[in-house]
Amino acid sequence: MGGEKRENDKMHPINKAVQKLIPMMEECGIEDSPVVITPDYDLSRCAYERGVPVQVIFGGRSAVFVSEEPIKVKTKASFMGDAPLKKSVQRGAAAGIINAVSGFLCLNRILHACSQEKHSLCRDALSESIRGKRIYCCGEMPDAKKLAGNSLVAKPEEADIILISGDGLVENESEFFNRYSPEKVIFIGPSTSGTAHILKCQHFCPFGRANLQTYED
Repeated sequence: MGGEKRENDKMHPINKAVQKLIPMMEECGIEDSPVVITPDYDLSRCAYERGVPVQVIFGGRSAVFVSEEPIKVKTKASFMGDAPLKKSVQRGAAAGIINAVSGFLCLNRILHACSQEKHSLCRDALSESIRGKRIYCCGEMPDAKKLAGNSLVAKPEEADIILISGDGLVENESEFFNRYSPEKVIFIGPSTSGTAHILKCQHFCPFGRANLQTYED
């Protein structure tokens, strides 16, 4: 039992989310349902995310994951259960599928970024949330780093709050989050929403939107 826990503590957060989500899909009989993954440059992008918006459609639910390595593929949600997800492009695809499937199962309503008009309000809300706290950013998110200002720290162990964005989530560095209490870690932006909700972690995306379309191409 102890060995299993230690192994679980070393697992990447996306792999952990997949392990929890696969049994839910099997129970509903949707694990082999098709998933369509397509880069879409016209989709709104979160102010804290970097890369190309990739739309993921599952069961009529449309979700997004912003990636530096966009892919276009039609696959099945069950692919995640057998894949080791060692590469960032695989993790990005898996995180996008987690977003769409968790939306389909009504576990997560943050599936797309807010409109650009909401960005200033979102920055104000984040600034209020992190005021007076030492902040570590796992991911680029220059806007969040600017808001943190002199409170930004170089190591996660020095922080009161650890922010994890989509690009930070897919990297190996995010494995460190297993060492900290859920109260210390905040996933940020729509790309991380499914993983955060499946793992029952804090998630910041106050103006994120739900489904944008209900058909499959």
